[in-house]
Amino acid sequence: MEAWPPVSTYEYVSLARPIGTAGWPVVFEAPDPGADGGCRRVELHPEHLVLHRRLGGLPLRAAIDYSRFRGLAIALLDPQGEDDSVAVVLVHEDAELSVTLYSAPHVDDVVAEWRFWSGLLGLPMLITDAAGTLAAAYPTLGRLVIGGMQPRRRRRSVLRHRRPAMFRRRAAGCTPAALPVHRGERELIARD
Repeated sequence: MEAWPPVSTYEYVSLARPIGTAGWPVVFEAPDPGADGGCRRVELHPEHLVLHRRLGGLPLRAAIDYSRFRGLAIALLDPQGEDDSVAVVLVHEDAELSVTLYSAPHVDDVVAEWRFWSGLLGLPMLITDAAGTLAAAYPTLGRLVIGGMQPRRRRRSVLRHRRPAMFRRRAAGCTPAALPVHRGERELIARD
């Protein structure tokens, strides 16, 4: 299975990033060798993706939830060549439904784009190995990335021997100037 569409002779892709509710849907044209005119229109919505293409003169529309995609993979556009061009691809089991979200002739911004689209769409980040198989870049639990346990920090500051802040907030109690002393009086307790 290929992780990216087998077309690498088109213009590089850099989509405008949607911020909050503004900027949706993200609409762009993508190459599609099987479609009429060799092009399809892609619409990214917050919950799903819509593909528009024409086959044999008939308009086709496919709406696909992001949960149907495997994740976002980084792929080399020319794996055997000396070119450093890379792409961030929204990978589907069917290679014709995979969509390139970002591609560039250099690897400078690819990780930032990979993380952005992965977080925005809620899909895992995938790595393509030499054999062409996809594997998760980080272990995940649903949309959460699982990290290792962090050791507790030792306090090495000058304040480590001071009293805790809770005790500093308490007001100090005050004693009266002189406690009353009763002398020469009879006791209140009857000892008969």
